[in-house]
Amino acid sequence: MNELRVLTWNIMRGENLRRVIKHVKDVHPDVWLAQEIQPKHHRLLEQKTGMRCYPAPRTANSINDNAIFVRERDDSPLVVEDVFEHPLNGWHPPANVTLVDERFRTEHGARPLSLVSHHLCYFSPDRRLAEAEWLTTLAKPGWLAFIGGDFNSYPASEAPTDETWAEVLAGDHADRAFYTNRTLLFGERRISDVRPHSTLTSAGFVDLALWARDRMGQPFAAEPTAGHMNSVRQGGQWRIDWNFASRELAPAVLDVVVGEEMKHVSDHLPIVTRLDLDAVLESMLPALSGSLDAQA
Repeated sequence: MNELRVLTWNIMRGENLRRVIKHVKDVHPDVWLAQEIQPKHHRLLEQKTGMRCYPAPRTANSINDNAIFVRERDDSPLVVEDVFEHPLNGWHPPANVTLVDERFRTEHGARPLSLVSHHLCYFSPDRRLAEAEWLTTLAKPGWLAFIGGDFNSYPASEAPTDETWAEVLAGDHADRAFYTNRTLLFGERRISDVRPHSTLTSAGFVDLALWARDRMGQPFAAEPTAGHMNSVRQGGQWRIDWNFASRELAPAVLDVVVGEEMKHVSDHLPIVTRLDLDAVLESMLPALSGSLDAQA
């Protein structure tokens, strides 16, 4: 079976870059949706991984950039068609490219697959919500998208409770800034921020970890991805790194694996999503209704 292998990973500014490179080489992904990539590491990561880097535009906000790395293979029908820049969208602007099936580029038009690597704002729930709402523009009828990244918030069914936050705030070294960053004011109390996840699912995207866990019998697909380096400060370990895809792509998923062995390399665990490439390509066949509108 032909596979499309997607790695999603926030590498903590490349602080353990040698071990990051080794893991990426071991996983050998076709696509890496990367977060906290330092500009000084772009070329080195390209050279060591054999993948081409498509970074998000630089801003004055931070050098913890998003990027998409693509393994450009002569035997793959998927090629990068367009690179989109969104310099004003997000505290960390998203990296965004489209892939097309080369066989349909000219003869029948092309139905592109949008790839997005995103890192939602760490300090503002309202900004995170706006960033998630922008992602819904890729959920238009007939569009295909695969979105991965660090969302700095929680799925509704997996969010910290009031009791958890009380424990976080009870310690001598309580991080009230972290508590404020990850919650929002609701009436006279603060509650965990679950709005980005609910926004994306409301738009029709599928959380692939939950798909693999609930539909495919893979209980470890939805393991926590962050909090392992500072569990006390963060109130435990939580799944804040997600992969979302258009519902049409969900049946192509073969498995979703969280890299528990990377706990000492980054404060986020890598996620490898394997898809049936033939099923992905079938989803990318040109829509019968005609060509798609230009990407927003």
